[in-house]
Amino acid sequence: MRREANFFDLLRVVAAAAVVVGHAWPLLGIGGVPTYAGISIHHLGVYVFFTISGYLLARSWSRAPQPLPFLTRRVFRIFPALVVTVVLTTFAIGPVATAMSAKDYWGNPQAWGYLQGVALMPTYELPGVFHSNPSPAVNGSLWSLGPEFCCYLALVALGLLTHRVSAVMRVGTAVGLAVAIFAVPITGTLRTTLIAVVFFAIGSLMAELPAKFRIPAWMIPILVVVPLFFESAIGVIATWLLLPIAIVTLGGKRSRFATWFHRGGDPSYGMYLWAFLVQQIIIGQFGVLPLWSNIVVVLALSAALGYLSWHLVEKHAIATGASLAKRVWQWQVSGRSSAVVRS
Repeated sequence: MRREANFFDLLRVVAAAAVVVGHAWPLLGIGGVPTYAGISIHHLGVYVFFTISGYLLARSWSRAPQPLPFLTRRVFRIFPALVVTVVLTTFAIGPVATAMSAKDYWGNPQAWGYLQGVALMPTYELPGVFHSNPSPAVNGSLWSLGPEFCCYLALVALGLLTHRVSAVMRVGTAVGLAVAIFAVPITGTLRTTLIAVVFFAIGSLMAELPAKFRIPAWMIPILVVVPLFFESAIGVIATWLLLPIAIVTLGGKRSRFATWFHRGGDPSYGMYLWAFLVQQIIIGQFGVLPLWSNIVVVLALSAALGYLSWHLVEKHAIATGASLAKRVWQWQVSGRSSAVVRS
């Protein structure tokens, strides 16, 4: 499927950049990470990713509601670049960055356990790697990929129901999780994950709205600014209600700039996969740099790696996935045709 030339590419890059910037504070051992409506900006970047994924994948499913072709495309979008990142980290970066001998590194089960990341079950440390940094985590960004892929599976499962039931179930999921997050209350990583799932559900529901319900572009800044006046639970709720509308409205816009930016490819996923690791390498090699110097360097290097990932891995994997999905669809159609003939 051809990628549309709109602002979603740019929004994904902005989201990836927010993750990079937000991670600078904890990885440098500094307090006071910036927030948006009480949400740390690196988590906000993840929530933007989930919102965009929910919207675009709900649209994709509505155009072609076929589980196997749909999941084939998703697998080839997520896993190839992830496998490259995890394998290179384990076999190339880890042995160089570790404070251990090669024998001790490879003899430690933790080194081999890191490969679980390719199956969306990440571990976050390698033996002797970054242990002198303020945080020893190698690539904390990998946490979100498992929940996101589970959202894909849930979208397919609900999509097999009638359209109305699917929409009602997604509304119920979003409301139920939102109530649980604040009523239980849920904290820590589970809270962050469930908030992201709610954003995915809301994004998918945005795809159900007809064009006449879309807001004018001049309201986008208002929707973005309003949540800034709130904190804590109210801030999260305001962000759930307003930010997805702004994201979908702006993302669907077309312009010459969006077309120009689109031609270079989409570096956002590669940025997301590599930035945390780049940040840790820089800290390990050069120590704790001044905050904004660190951010500028990491943004530049992770953007470069993002474009390399896109052009060397991702765009080819996407094309392969689209080709295989088409073959799967044709196989299913031919199978059904043969069954009709035999009957």
